[in-house]
Amino acid sequence: MKETLCREIIIKAHTYLNQEQIEKLRLDLAIVLNDFSVTQEEHALALPMDINEKAIKMFFVAKKIEGLSEKTLAFYMPEIRQLIEFIKKPLDSISTDDIRYYLAVTQQHQGYTNVTLDNKRRIFSSFFGWLTSEEYIPKNPMLKIKKPKIEKYIKNPFSEDDIEKLRFACDVDRDKAIFEVLLSTGMRVGELTGCDRDDLNMIASELKVYGKGKKERVTYLNPKAKFYLKKYLDSRTDDNNALFVSILKPHSRLQISGAEILVRKLGKTAGVKDVHPHRFRRTAATLALGRGMPVEQVQQMLGHEQIDTTLRYAIVSRKNVKASHEKYLY
Repeated sequence: MKETLCREIIIKAHTYLNQEQIEKLRLDLAIVLNDFSVTQEEHALALPMDINEKAIKMFFVAKKIEGLSEKTLAFYMPEIRQLIEFIKKPLDSISTDDIRYYLAVTQQHQGYTNVTLDNKRRIFSSFFGWLTSEEYIPKNPMLKIKKPKIEKYIKNPFSEDDIEKLRFACDVDRDKAIFEVLLSTGMRVGELTGCDRDDLNMIASELKVYGKGKKERVTYLNPKAKFYLKKYLDSRTDDNNALFVSILKPHSRLQISGAEILVRKLGKTAGVKDVHPHRFRRTAATLALGRGMPVEQVQQMLGHEQIDTTLRYAIVSRKNVKASHEKYLY
């Protein structure tokens, strides 16, 4: 009961305390309540669906405190609600078979691919794992649900020819700067559009970005990226602190959708197929590995928590493998 009370207090406090203060509050509550016995006064029997709703809300608040983005949370919410509404049971009564049946029925009716099915599985694993760790339910029903087999398709980076065609197609300073920064840093498009001028250290050729979960990291600009970014910033007459802004007045911050449209148009002009911001990220990783950067450093550059994710991004060419074989095994 004490854990429930502490959790309730922390959830309410997250609206006005930062993460460091939340952690201090958590420790203080544990110390203060250590010698107390806490019981809850019962006024009425709660309906199972009321308990479900409360658990769902607490899960989302907890994940928000942990730093999950609003975009991620907005993706989680409908998936979890649809599952609960379909099964129509209290959370502590939901079985592995219930979830398997839900996944099978929705895949059959909606025609989901195994990739989509696995996205749902990961969301449910996060939710029921949290419920188990917080002792809302005694057993995690997701533990026996395995990842569906997913066919792996090679998503190729830009070739050297593609890069030069795209570079030649950039006709304004802003687009040249965006092209070179994406290629140099491998940052996500949301990180690019979220950068401010204050995040840039031109002397050190460094650009601070905020990745998933608002995690801060430093990326680095090669000479081309640094040159075109400085040229672009020097040409601007607006006072917007955003690193990249719209071409037209009032020169507001460039949004993710705007950057995506810009890159797609660039590909069309250059005659290069399948041009999107994420492909720059894959290309940067592949180029870095191909030129000898250790994979651990590529992982840090991209802001990946797991090194397996980094390896999935980069395509190591057969030519490089052969060269390494001759170097190490001859």
